[in-house]
Amino acid sequence: MEAARAGRLPCRAGDVGHRARLHGGAAGERRARCDEGGGRRTAARREPPARRRRAPPRHRHRAGRPAGRVADRHRDRDRRRAEGGRDGLSKAVDTFLSILHTVAETVSRSLDVDEVLRTALEALTNVTGHEISSLHLVSEDGTRLLLHGDRGLSPRLREVNRSLPVGEGLIGRVASTGETLCLENVSGATGLFPPARAAVRMDQIRGFVCVPIRSRGRILGTLSLGRQNVEGFDEREVALVQATADQIGIALDNARLYSETRRQLEELRRTQSQLIHAEKLSAVGELASGVAHEINNPLTTILGQAHLLLSDPDLKPTVRDRLTIIAEETSRAARIVQNLLMFARHYSPERRPCSLADQVRRVLELKGYQLQQDGVRVETAFVPCPPVLADENQIQQVLLNLVQNAHQAMKRHGGERVLTLRVRPAQEWAVIEVLDTGPGIPPDALPKIFDPFFTTKPPGEGSGLGLSVSYGIVAEHKGRLRGENRPDGGAAFVIELPLGTPDA
Repeated sequence: MEAARAGRLPCRAGDVGHRARLHGGAAGERRARCDEGGGRRTAARREPPARRRRAPPRHRHRAGRPAGRVADRHRDRDRRRAEGGRDGLSKAVDTFLSILHTVAETVSRSLDVDEVLRTALEALTNVTGHEISSLHLVSEDGTRLLLHGDRGLSPRLREVNRSLPVGEGLIGRVASTGETLCLENVSGATGLFPPARAAVRMDQIRGFVCVPIRSRGRILGTLSLGRQNVEGFDEREVALVQATADQIGIALDNARLYSETRRQLEELRRTQSQLIHAEKLSAVGELASGVAHEINNPLTTILGQAHLLLSDPDLKPTVRDRLTIIAEETSRAARIVQNLLMFARHYSPERRPCSLADQVRRVLELKGYQLQQDGVRVETAFVPCPPVLADENQIQQVLLNLVQNAHQAMKRHGGERVLTLRVRPAQEWAVIEVLDTGPGIPPDALPKIFDPFFTTKPPGEGSGLGLSVSYGIVAEHKGRLRGENRPDGGAAFVIELPLGTPDA
């Protein structure tokens, strides 16, 4: 009863082992021990539990853990880090290869520079996950950086970055020095233009990296990336951006080389066509020379017979007048044939004193009929001028080219057609002016009018060699030839030849 009140049940002596097993070990035996006689637990004071005997200590780590376990954990940690590094490197390589593949595919499909830049920038931004990016290329004069593409730039940032001076500002210094720039907080960087600083702060741009785009040792531009609310770029990211910039540089150089090769190929094809045309002209010239020679013989006969008849004093006045007209026209035809022979015949240049006014008259005799048929009014003004030492045939060739160009320009233009030729002295120069009332020379063509094979005429109307050859002839005579537009419309070509004896 007392035992029941105490919350304990009486146990038998045979239950000691069972209780011991329930309570565990020696302490269980002491708690389960009973009197042999009465079967009651002794009222003696409970003994304190004996301490568990510890196993012999092994070698321990200084932190209290077994050295073997710590080493295992260190090995696991190092393995995870190595695997993470390999995963990160593999991801970086995959990223780079993805961008490289995209750029290479674009270059193989299209060599348009703008498309290559746009595709490369889009691939870099999408793969790396940066919020903003921009790509600048150096201008032709090398003084400015022009924005050729961007992703994520706000209108204010795009306006600020549209044109940047080389050597100034953050991006300009990268283009000047060729050194990579990496900033954790771009808004606080020194050298940032005030408008750019304000735009960067408003757009919350923090991390910023800018790398040069190079090719063959030249800096072609810059590639910039930025992040919002994230500071800095790690070395792997910077290396990836630089590698991408290098690939863009190679793609740019290849595209430009291809464009230059294509331009040169077109130039060669055009040159070949013009040379074939020139060869045809040469053949026509030889043919014309032979024809002119054959025509000259009967003309000489007609002229001689006309003069013989005119020597008869008994001729009626009407017959004499008609014979005079025959003689004059035959003489004019003979002069035209003679000029054609001189122009078409191959000869060695020979300089001697000549009158420039006479050369103008001879050219107008050759072109007079065609000009008259097309309604071109010819005006001449000859101020007395000392003779110049020149090759008459070459001067006539220059004048014929200029008159022919003026004639064709006025035919295409319409309106009043007036061709003016002037000869006058000007200090130590003899000046010939050829003026027309045509459309003039396009401003973008003025610097190139004396380039070989350059022409503004429709296909089939010009070889592009006339002005170039004329310029060379005048230069050989120590003279000058220039073309310009007249204030009241039309074109003006001015020949200046030195008076006196030019240097040999």
